[in-house]
Amino acid sequence: MRPTDSDFFLTRRAAKWIVAIFVIAASMFGVGCFWQFAQLQAQTTLSIRQIGLFSLFPLALVVFVAYFCLQLDIGSDRIQKMFKCHTDAIAAISDARLGIWIALAAGLGLYTELLVIRLHTSYFQLFAYFKNMSLLSCFLGLGIGYALGNRYLLTTPLVLPLLALQIVPMRLLSFTGFASGLENPISEHVAFGMSQSQNISHLLTVYGFIIMVFTFNALCFIPLGQLASHLMARKPKLVAYGWNLIGSIAGVLVFSLISFLWTPPVVWIALAAVALLLFLRHHGTTLFPTSLALAILLLFLTVPFRLDQTNVYSPYQILSLNLQRHEPPEIQTSNTYYQRILDLSEENVTIKEELKEKADYYDLPYKLKPNPDHVLIVGCGAGNDAAAGLRNRAGQIDAVEIDPVILRFGNLLHPESPYNTTNVNSIVNDARVFIRHTDKRYDLIVYGLLDSHTLLSGRSGGVRLDSFVYTTEAFREARSALKPNGMICVTFGVIRPELGRKLFLMLQDAFDGKPPIAYQTQYDGGVTFVAGAGVQDAARRISVDLAEVTDRFASETIEADPSTDDWPFFYMPIRKYPVTYAVMVAVLMGLSVVFAMNVMPRGERGRGFSLPCFLLGTGFMLIETKGITELALVYGSTWMVISVVILGILVMGFLANLIIIRIATPHPLLTYGALIVSLVVGLVATSSQLSHVASWASQIGLSTVLTIPLFFSGFAFSAELKRAPSVAVALSSNLLGAMLGGFLEYNSMRFGFDSLYYVAIAVYALALGTSLLKR
Repeated sequence: MRPTDSDFFLTRRAAKWIVAIFVIAASMFGVGCFWQFAQLQAQTTLSIRQIGLFSLFPLALVVFVAYFCLQLDIGSDRIQKMFKCHTDAIAAISDARLGIWIALAAGLGLYTELLVIRLHTSYFQLFAYFKNMSLLSCFLGLGIGYALGNRYLLTTPLVLPLLALQIVPMRLLSFTGFASGLENPISEHVAFGMSQSQNISHLLTVYGFIIMVFTFNALCFIPLGQLASHLMARKPKLVAYGWNLIGSIAGVLVFSLISFLWTPPVVWIALAAVALLLFLRHHGTTLFPTSLALAILLLFLTVPFRLDQTNVYSPYQILSLNLQRHEPPEIQTSNTYYQRILDLSEENVTIKEELKEKADYYDLPYKLKPNPDHVLIVGCGAGNDAAAGLRNRAGQIDAVEIDPVILRFGNLLHPESPYNTTNVNSIVNDARVFIRHTDKRYDLIVYGLLDSHTLLSGRSGGVRLDSFVYTTEAFREARSALKPNGMICVTFGVIRPELGRKLFLMLQDAFDGKPPIAYQTQYDGGVTFVAGAGVQDAARRISVDLAEVTDRFASETIEADPSTDDWPFFYMPIRKYPVTYAVMVAVLMGLSVVFAMNVMPRGERGRGFSLPCFLLGTGFMLIETKGITELALVYGSTWMVISVVILGILVMGFLANLIIIRIATPHPLLTYGALIVSLVVGLVATSSQLSHVASWASQIGLSTVLTIPLFFSGFAFSAELKRAPSVAVALSSNLLGAMLGGFLEYNSMRFGFDSLYYVAIAVYALALGTSLLKR
């Protein structure tokens, strides 16, 4: 027999729409990929035949999706029986232990969400520039799954097979030249390490790839959302939601712990599989698909595809160490070059003349500021900058690096061993926060080749965090950490003149209108900007043969806007609306609507939708983004801070829910009024206004101001949940609303992060109106 609407959520109508989406996306990707690589055949070792086979890989995915969605006659009865056995086993869970199982299901959903986001950004740097796309596809799948509730058979046995079908091809492709074909399609945003799309073949490849990943990833999360919703339907709504939040907190804690331990994806997948098997252990037929998928995943994630490369997963990113016999060790992140570990000792430079230009680059700050007593290096990396300080007889060196794995590489492999000397104090911390809170004063502050996009792509919970190191306010704080005759040296790989102009303007503003001096170095395309006391005199004494290019970046013909803490988008040359981002957002929003409208049951689209919960999800996503951004300025953008912030948000929601259960439900006017007032206060009391007060006071004050709206938002949602027809309706509407908030967040790229609060205020006011109308 074939599945009916009452048995299996994926109707033939829904299946046809999903297959159609995949066929269109796969066709875009295949045509664009073949076209692109055919044009580059002269520069690649691939043959036309190999390019053709490589370009057609999405067909395998489409065939599987068609088989799965259309429920072909072969095996359909067996699949139906498997889902029925699993659903009966879950229904047999005793009420006494139901809360723990709800927590496990919710925790598994959030844990898997964090896992997928990290894997996406680890395999392809493209996702570091579309940071919340993976998150929003998870929201789409979970939201649809919650809407299904207990109306259909559970499909939990498909979770790991679907994840395997997504992860295995992405891992295989990440070790090929395919990643270079995923160019940055955003014209307003310069991508460090990625060239921008210049023709239609690039755009077809990128858009087709993102649409495929977005849609298929959403499909993976539908069973997880449905599992949690199915269990929650058996308990009172607020009690079930409380257990859901407990599980979510546990999921974040577990993933934070394994990130702290530098564990590889094999461990991540194994833990997810253990949780899944607890739900599937009751029947042998449900165990087989998960066990087979787990074996395939463990095999492909364990087998090394490059014997000369060691991969380490730091709390932020995948770092690949390439050791070659006749070349210096090279570090890559997301399969993109990051830095080399160089031996620039006098003896080695004498032997290898080609190293002289690299030595001149690292020695430049000390030619301008000879024999400094106290040096601060931010973004010190594997030790090249610290070694240069020691070679040039610097006194005490504080070397700050946010990623502990990079520091570890330097400790073990740097031939000059700078981190093993008493003169160098290596510090694992966020550069901006260290500068803001240090009580030391330095003769020289050296900025290494920092790049925020390679660091926070995986640990930001899907929220885009640009660099707060390169803003006008950041350089002012760095200036305050200088001695009266101190100097700042900032080196950056200026891939576009506008980026150099931005740095020039920010340093000029930070030093009261005094322009910095710029030198073109010969290493990694770097330009060194020097600002501080006595810069002009120091420049006249310099003996290194480097071209001064100050006039190039002082020119007003180069259009650029300085980055600020409210608008920290350093890689956007000018402040304008990101139209090409908006195109991608519009495509994915339209895709999400089509997906949801055709997969969610018809009954859930009318009576089963809560507009107040939807709007609360939208507003929550906006204030969460703003809150994480502001708190990152105070505490740093380290993995621990981000994890604590996410945990704090969940705890706030739990406490608000508990108060409503135990005490009373406030009137909407009181709840929403307090929420909107707290947002207005948050607009006034930002980190920039609190930067002049003591660090402990700013931390306490800002943390309070930014978390109170989240607390009242939790009150509002729990109150709406209490009035909603079911927990499935409330949570699915809330998650789908969070998707809209994630899309609206891209407006900050034009209007700044403060604008998110204005949008949130309007959204919450609308939510209040719809809530009052329903009373």
